[in-house]
Amino acid sequence: MTTAIGKKTPVEIKWPLAKVQEKTARVLADNMLAVQSVLAKYGPEALEQYDKQILANKVEYYRGIGVKTPIDLVRAMGEFEGNLFGSKIEIWGDDKQASLTYDSCAIFNAMKPKLSPEMEEKIGGYFERCVGNLAREFGFQGEVKFEDPGATVTFTRK
Repeated sequence: MTTAIGKKTPVEIKWPLAKVQEKTARVLADNMLAVQSVLAKYGPEALEQYDKQILANKVEYYRGIGVKTPIDLVRAMGEFEGNLFGSKIEIWGDDKQASLTYDSCAIFNAMKPKLSPEMEEKIGGYFERCVGNLAREFGFQGEVKFEDPGATVTFTRK
């Protein structure tokens, strides 16, 4: 038996926010893993170009919303990731040094079932490099401490 719809019918948008965030995190996680695996076949130069473009996009976004200090950056990151993906993040600090703790990182949680322990370690190193590169663009130092259950990122004005 086949189901048919005889006339054009608008699709109802009815997912609750939590489901939208979960699916958004899943799509981004899947895309990140796919891009990384494909680019790795083309060598480190391809990965570097990709990383530079992603960094440029992040910097453009954060500068565009007025980020100037470490507390501005952790607030913006927390709001973005919490609202878009459903990550659970706590922030604290001031204009000289600020931190955010991922109590739950939605993107990492979406990736985790597909990661071997070796891949998980590589992703941790990649995350540390991304934090350091973003920090430098704003004249900060960036540090990541992995703790159970998540990670703490600290930005310090140089």
